[in-house]
Amino acid sequence: MQEAAASAPETRPGVLRLSGGVFTLSVLTLESPDAQQLATRLQEERQRNPAAAALLKNAPVVLDLSAIPAEAPLALGEILAVLRSAQLLPIGLRNAAPEQQQLASEYHLPILRGQERPAGPASAAAPASIVQQRGTLLIEHPIRSGQRVYARGGDLICLGVVNAGAEVLADGHIHVYAPLRGRALAGVAGDETARIFCSALEAELVSVAGLYRMPERNLEQWGQASQIFTTNEQLHIAPLGGRHT
Repeated sequence: MQEAAASAPETRPGVLRLSGGVFTLSVLTLESPDAQQLATRLQEERQRNPAAAALLKNAPVVLDLSAIPAEAPLALGEILAVLRSAQLLPIGLRNAAPEQQQLASEYHLPILRGQERPAGPASAAAPASIVQQRGTLLIEHPIRSGQRVYARGGDLICLGVVNAGAEVLADGHIHVYAPLRGRALAGVAGDETARIFCSALEAELVSVAGLYRMPERNLEQWGQASQIFTTNEQLHIAPLGGRHT
């Protein structure tokens, strides 16, 4: 009697693995529902600070509609075209009114949660962005993931931790007297003398005057008190008062 041939092992398709992740995304707050006005503002920013524009090339962006009234006609298709022509990649909306959410579904754009749209003029919801127009901006509390703080025309001082997913920017210096875990961009208006100082370098990205670097854990200065600055169009990371790396 012949032995039955061993059957081949059953093959199964690979298992679909779905997991979560934390990513740093730029948030663009629309000032107007008009696409032409957005195009003009993007062009002005590109001319004013080409280094910052280069840093955001092909960057994914989330559109924040908190400043757009629900009843205002929103030219979403034209706005998406303007952003893509400016080499920005819109991936979703947040703070969208129900009518705006319906419009987003027509363009297959997801609605991202996080900061909620204010219920009205009296709403006391904390803003996702803090902008200081001139002088030194002092932030005494930790900066949470998703928050963006910009010291326009001056320096930024953070007394608390800058968490992963947060972004701090300044036209001048940035001082973080705590761990720096998010993104820090100093000299965003082109000041090559600007520096970043932090008590512990654990950043996702550091940038000075458009030159940027994504520090890694094997960096000698990782977790140490550090300063970041530029010389001869190169970005340096060094101990406070120490040698370059």
